Amino acid sequence: CVHSVFSRENFPDEEETSLDARRLKWASLLRKFQKYGHYSVGNRVAVLEGGDAGYAAMLAAIAAADTRVWCESYIFDNSHVARLFFRALRDAARRGCDVVLLVDYIGSFGLPAEWVGELQANGAEVQFFNPVLPSSANVGPLSFRDHRKIMICDSLGFCGGMNIQEEVGEEACGSSRFYDVHAKLEGPCVADLADVFRDSLRENGGRVLRGPIPRPGRLADGVYVQILQSNVRQRRRTLQKVIMRAIHEADESIYITTAYFFPPGFLRRALLQVPARGASLSLLLSGSSDFYPLPGDLLAQTHFLRKFLRETRLYEDRVSVHLYGQRHMHAKHMAVDGVFSYIGSFNYDLYSARRNLEVGVAVFDKSLAQHLQSLHQRKVGEARKTALSDRVYTQPLMRVACAVTYFAIRLSGRNLFDGLDCFQRKWLVRKAALTFLLEEQAAQFVAMSMMWGLD
Repeated sequence: CVHSVFSRENFPDEEETSLDARRLKWASLLRKFQKYGHYSVGNRVAVLEGGDAGYAAMLAAIAAADTRVWCESYIFDNSHVARLFFRALRDAARRGCDVVLLVDYIGSFGLPAEWVGELQANGAEVQFFNPVLPSSANVGPLSFRDHRKIMICDSLGFCGGMNIQEEVGEEACGSSRFYDVHAKLEGPCVADLADVFRDSLRENGGRVLRGPIPRPGRLADGVYVQILQSNVRQRRRTLQKVIMRAIHEADESIYITTAYFFPPGFLRRALLQVPARGASLSLLLSGSSDFYPLPGDLLAQTHFLRKFLRETRLYEDRVSVHLYGQRHMHAKHMAVDGVFSYIGSFNYDLYSARRNLEVGVAVFDKSLAQHLQSLHQRKVGEARKTALSDRVYTQPLMRVACAVTYFAIRLSGRNLFDGLDCFQRKWLVRKAALTFLLEEQAAQFVAMSMMWGLD
């Protein structure tokens, strides 16, 4: 797959020695990524831009399913578009399909109880992730949420940033408040995506479980795909590691489209090194908020951008930051060096990095990377470029409000509020050391403590 991407046909003007160097580099990088598993060749990935296109493709796949429809979403509201999905899932269950709907308890609090009851009456399994009540169904702290967006319809898979909600839909399906991007998957990678869905079921207490699905065959002229995930309780952070390493290895360009941009330290440091290496960095962020009534996401993002723009001011020709204000930018994708790309649910914040269940699709293919790059550039043309001289970064009261909001959000994402750091390696080492001291050396401690008065 590396030779097919770095072919003479794809890079007609590049010297063979340069192509060989790039082949060796990316072959080595992909081999390092393969230790995280869930990779395959012979896949087909289609980008679904906008809620209308994404919802139409998913509803058509549900209607055509014969065996299974597994759906996982952070938000499943009570809107018109959600009703379309409810009816499609109900009809699939009536046809005899194995229908499993897994939604987050907090994100999908508005899912009507009568819909849940009707789905269950027709044989579908409906699960709420980490519910508050009953307490016996809790699987973690309240802040431990399922942020994944997955759909498996027989041998088709869908993954990306789209929730099932009115704001994502456009003219046909919603209010057009959000701009979002999803991916449609075909090939062996669908079985890997289904494994991540099964992981979510296990994390929800295992009340409903499913076995692996048959692995679809390879498609002719298919591409290399790796399914990435984040599950801090199982110490699986393949998504964060691949994104960080891809940013570190960029030689030419990185195009990132995302919302809620106040990244944790490891991603901030990786991004700061990009222009220093001579590569270009383009960030397309949301210029409108979906927080109500206080736009906390924009205030925190503004504080971070002020620091980020100040730290990269020597590389203004290589770093550009644009704010998209026509709609809330909810898409989450990245293109690196025009050959490597990512689409998923991961936000550049502490909640996604160290708390939520997340999922993403990494693709090594020039055409898909350039397609995402073109989407990014087209939206950049509709956005406003922000610079350190903007008034929002210099006004004292605004700076104070942004700083307070930023540190409040940072604090809310810490271990103090969830205790999830106990699943990190350093905490496990400390626990193991303490257990050893208490269990293996307890007798020695007791004996030594009783030897008082001896010289």
